[in-house]
Amino acid sequence: MAAATALINALAKQLGTALHLENGVCALFDNDREVVIIEMPTAGDVVILHCKLLLRPDPGLYERMLRLNFDTGAMSGCWLALDEKAQVRLCAELPLDTLGEMAFVHWVQGFVRQTQDIPGLLRGHTTPAVSRRMG
Repeated sequence: MAAATALINALAKQLGTALHLENGVCALFDNDREVVIIEMPTAGDVVILHCKLLLRPDPGLYERMLRLNFDTGAMSGCWLALDEKAQVRLCAELPLDTLGEMAFVHWVQGFVRQTQDIPGLLRGHTTPAVSRRMG
């Protein structure tokens, strides 16, 4: 767990705030809005990021989620899933041993940017970068 603590400490230093792992979880919030949940299971060898996306359900949402999951350029290694409350969550996972401190910080920051971009893609307001380049 020392490696996990070092990664969280590096992120805390970058953000200029105190962060701690509690039972393998570190949750970042902005007011009441979930920014990212970082999970580093004590018995595991992966780091999992996830975040609830604020989306209104509509008849085509699930189809758009599945189509977007297939667009690897737009998703940048992330995927969309439904949690136990049928809330849409953006998720990502990497092996712990592949992440140095700065790689972890940049990965988390990139994930947070994805949480801001993906709702627009799901609403159909923007076109994924890969599709724009090819079309």
